[in-house]
Order: sequence, then structure tokens, then C-alpha cells
Amino acid sequence: MVDEGLVRQIREALKSFWDEQSISVDGSSTSIDDLVAAMDSMTAVEALIAVEKIVGMELPSGQVIRRGGYNDQEHFISDLTTRVLTYVEEHS
Repeated sequence: MVDEGLVRQIREALKSFWDEQSISVDGSSTSIDDLVAAMDSMTAVEALIAVEKIVGMELPSGQVIRRGGYNDQEHFISDLTTRVLTYVEEHS
């Protein structure tokens, strides 16, 4: 059974992380989606710091971060949330 509160917290943390990575070059670009096509996997690893606090365990980046990175914000949030929840369920 998936804890919807946990899912919400993870998704919110990942959205905040994505938003923090946003850069406004000319004032009209307000998100990373406007500037680049993806978030690389090395940058995505940094998001695990907040997520590990939420789930209460260390997460191996090689198992939860998608190789090659993410195409957009929703891809980042949905894929990483699913991978984290799977890992937590298997290792709890």
C-alpha cells in the first residue's frame, strides 16, 4: 500500500529541487524547461538529499536515478518518485 502522504512529500521535494535549478536569463524564461531540454543525472543526484530525509534511508543513486537524465519536470518527478518508492518498499 502506497502512503499518499509520502508520495506527496517526495513529489513536492522534487518539484522544489527542479524549480531551484531554474535560471532566468532574460526575465521571460522562468523554468529550466524554457532553457534546456533535460536535467542530467549528475544534477539529479543532488535531489536525493531532501528525499532521503523524507524516506528516512540512504538511497543509492545508481538504482534510483535514471541514466541519461530527465526530459522535463514531469518526467523527473514521476520517474524518480516511482523509483524511490520501489526502492523503499523493497528495503523496508
